[in-house]
Amino acid sequence: MASFEGGPRGWSNTKSQALQERAAEVMPGSQTNFRGGLLNTPLFFTHARGARLWDVDGNEYIDLINAGGPGILGHSHPEYIEALKRQLDTMYSLGSGICQTEMDIELSEKIVRHVPCAERVRFCVTGSEAVHLAIRLARAHTKRPYFIRFQSHYHGWFDSVLGGVADASPADRPLPLESERDFFHTEGRAPDAFKYSFLLPWNDIDVLEATLEKYGHEVAMIHMEPILVNGGGCPPRPGYLERVRELCDEHGIVLSFDEVITGFRVGLGGAQAALGVTPDLATLGKALAGGLPMAAVAGKKEILDQLRVGKVAGAGTFNGYPLGVAASLATLKILEKDDGAVYRRIDLMQARLKEGLLEICERRGIPALVQGPRGVFFLLFTDKPVIYSFKELMQVDLPRQLKFYSLMPEEGTILMYGGRWYVSAALTEADVDRALESADRTLARL
Repeated sequence: MASFEGGPRGWSNTKSQALQERAAEVMPGSQTNFRGGLLNTPLFFTHARGARLWDVDGNEYIDLINAGGPGILGHSHPEYIEALKRQLDTMYSLGSGICQTEMDIELSEKIVRHVPCAERVRFCVTGSEAVHLAIRLARAHTKRPYFIRFQSHYHGWFDSVLGGVADASPADRPLPLESERDFFHTEGRAPDAFKYSFLLPWNDIDVLEATLEKYGHEVAMIHMEPILVNGGGCPPRPGYLERVRELCDEHGIVLSFDEVITGFRVGLGGAQAALGVTPDLATLGKALAGGLPMAAVAGKKEILDQLRVGKVAGAGTFNGYPLGVAASLATLKILEKDDGAVYRRIDLMQARLKEGLLEICERRGIPALVQGPRGVFFLLFTDKPVIYSFKELMQVDLPRQLKFYSLMPEEGTILMYGGRWYVSAALTEADVDRALESADRTLARL
């Protein structure tokens, strides 16, 4: 591995600390405040390039956050930046619903070409908005009030989909329970926010079958991450998604995949193409625009065309804003190039990271599992060969997990919450080696 001048001896955040004190006078904390998602020390950044970040104190980091998932190309990809500059010189905002561009059609055509479920596409700005619209579309299509979601899946910060705890022994409908121990617990939620959503354990087909046998006629939609990236990178159990698809067909329920993370990161067709199970709807975002805010709902024409005839309202000033559409088109064109060369690059760097992390943990006598799809994975401190559920995830060494994540920046690498590793096409072998050295030094400190 390449040598790296980093670690506790050369690292300080004096200027970041000063900026944190200044920020405290005018800001209510950082811009996202999920518990467990904050670093031990504040960091303020000045610039980025490729797979590197630099902070106000002059520290250099390997970036394995990638803006929380959008940055599949890394920072300042020349072709991407040039496309944005061209669009800025032309027009960057119009006003959705009144003005459109030909780019809207071109981008929609690309998504329809690549994403199996996509017959129609509606753009919005964030993944939270896309999920909200998908729920509304499913309810209107089925004339049913309830939707099903799953423990530890994340679908945005709106009241009806954020958090809750699954009731292990529900007397009636399996509605979510409020708990202050919930990672996503929030005060200020509408009192009846959970009234029309069921919350179940994921990857447990028996529980889902039993629920649908009793209440399937009331359920409009089942919404899930097809690969549980927000909960340890858990894969679906063999046959699970196929059976869910069958159950939705049997009960007339809309199957919706939350591909805000996996869409265009796992592949151009998303997780649904990789896993061979096609939903009725999919919510897309993050990597779609390569770093700018952009999201979409894609799916069957009979569901999406409710928007065309005005049966369902789905408004938004910035829906399909030209700069975001141009960014999305540039991203997809780069991902398509040379028969998916970007993905092959990601595969190589991810394999190098995975092998290196497992070697380090084995050498240090630390049980470890690396799991997750292409482009995003978790390092989990456990002796299990695979983790399939939230319950199993809670059995990993969580104190070590959180400590590892919080100390990695001091050793020169930035990770996402809980130790999630986002891999971009900008990573080089030298970047990977530095990240592995960061991990080795951090594990030595633990």
